[in-house]
Amino acid sequence: MTKGNGVFSTLGEEVYDDYWMYYLTNDMAKALEIPRPYTNLKSYLDYKQKGIAVLEQHKEEIEKLSAEDDLQAHNGEENDE
Repeated sequence: MTKGNGVFSTLGEEVYDDYWMYYLTNDMAKALEIPRPYTNLKSYLDYKQKGIAVLEQHKEEIEKLSAEDDLQAHNGEENDE
């Protein structure tokens, strides 16, 4: 990325940062006892789309909970869930 000709050069720094922030090596995934979420850009895209799809299914619930959190914050209440 520093020379501007890698696979992330056209995708940008935001994608680069997000990709590597959540990337797990085989050893990391084994230590966490979970499967690797993605191993390349194609599986990264699938992983991100799956996450968005799950969130979209719960959009109304999330917005309601967010509004409740905002109200509690405005009233000085804490929510330690």
